Parts: sequence; C-alpha cells; structure tokens
Amino acid sequence: IGAAWVYAASNRQINRRYHPGASWISIARDSETVERGRHLALAVVKCVECHGEDLSGTAFFDDPAFARVHAPNITAGRGGSGGVYTDADLIRVIQHGVKRDGRAVMIMPADAYTHLSDGDLAAIIAYVRSVPPVDKEWPAPRYGPVGRALIAAGKLPVFAAANIDHERRDVRPRPDPDTTADYGRYLTLIGGCQTCHNPAMSGGERAGSEPGSPLAANLTPTGIGHYTEADFVRVLREGKGPGDRVISDFMPWKSSGRMTDDEIHAIWLFLKTLEPKEMGQR
Repeated sequence: IGAAWVYAASNRQINRRYHPGASWISIARDSETVERGRHLALAVVKCVECHGEDLSGTAFFDDPAFARVHAPNITAGRGGSGGVYTDADLIRVIQHGVKRDGRAVMIMPADAYTHLSDGDLAAIIAYVRSVPPVDKEWPAPRYGPVGRALIAAGKLPVFAAANIDHERRDVRPRPDPDTTADYGRYLTLIGGCQTCHNPAMSGGERAGSEPGSPLAANLTPTGIGHYTEADFVRVLREGKGPGDRVISDFMPWKSSGRMTDDEIHAIWLFLKTLEPKEMGQR
C-alpha cells in the first residue's frame, strides 16, 4: 500500500501540467546577438554544465535507486529538440521550466532564468539555433524508489515550474553591462547562484542535494569577508581558495571562470553589499 501511494503521489508531481501564457520576444540572428548568447550559455547561465559543450546532452543522474536522468540534446540533430521546438517553446522551457506537453522539466533552473532580460533570453535562443546539429538520442527519465519517495514527500525540489509565477508578463530590461553591484546582482540571479547558496547567499545545504554532499559556501561577509578580490577571482579562474584550498566540483567554477574580468568584478562588488549572515541563515 505504501509503495502504491509513493508511486501515485510521485506521478502526480512528475505528470502535473502547467499552462504558461503565450509570450513572445523579438529574436535577432546577427553575429553580435549570437556571440552574446554564446557567452551567456558558456559562462553565465552555464547551459553547457548540463547539456555539454556541443549542447547534445549529458548523463546527468545515473543511480537506479534515485533516478536516471539525461540532460537532453537541444541541437537540431536527430534526437534533439532544436529541430522540433519553436522559439515560443524554447521561451516556455527556459523561463517557465515547462515542456511542450505542459509537464515540468526536471532540474532545469528556470526559476533562475525568469530573471533573464528579454534581450539576453533572445540571445541565448539565437545561440542555441546557431549550434551545429548533433545526432544523439537519450532515453526518457526513469525514477527509482528513493527518488520517487523524496518527490512524493516534497523533499526533492527538482521541478522549478512549481515555484514560478506563470502569469508574469512584464518585460525584463537588462541592467547596463558595467562594473556595478547592480549588474553583479543580475549576473548572480541569472547564473543560478541563489539556487545553491540560497537567496541570502549564506550557503549551507543545497536544495535537493544528496546526503553527504558538500555544503554551499557562505558568500556573505561572514563567510568570505577575509577574501581579497584576487582570492575571489582565483576561486572562479582556478578552483582554489585562500591557502590553495580546492573548491568542490559542485561549484561550476570552470564555467563561471569564463566570465570577463568586468563581470567577475561586478559580482564581487555585489557580494560586498550583502548583509553578514551565519551559514544557512536566511
């Protein structure tokens, strides 16, 4: 009876349908727009962390007890969504975390991407459209008993669509891309920093992480107040903190390190404005 309840309750979450309103933005295909999208995809929103450098997908989870989930091929090749999804479909996936059939995408950080400006969203889509097609097919997700139990109990928040305001209609302007704390805040929002480090950036246990996973660092002055800006740059460029402390690979520093010097400086300025918090304090 318990197993049947877990299966039914998890299926309700997995197969829940969402109905975002239609949204549209103008998407240019010029080289400058595509290059902006490439930079965002590689360094800021970090699409390549899940979908791979060629965007053909990767094996994301492969644990029979937990789940077998693959980040999909989003190119226009065989098995990819790029040749099937319209621009409107891509907007729905990126900013709402919802597939064409209305079901939520698993582990897609759409709650971070809701903060993308319309221009940057358009640039990412333009870049995805420009990537050469790759033929690669992945199996549908399969959920194990542990994963289903956690989903049923609401302890595995892997469907961002459940936490997004799908009625939002406002146009999202991008702050000027300069070296200000305001632009640094924007970069942390669209980069998903708050997803792991929590909205207060005080770190602690990451939502949905497996038991024993490294804690996210406290990025408020309480946690990194002893860092110099050079220390912070080294974390992102080399994956090493003060004293040559090796940064966990749970932190996508290899992608984040591709940001420009000005972008990293802007984020550093934003972090310096944060209220000091103890680890995990909201």
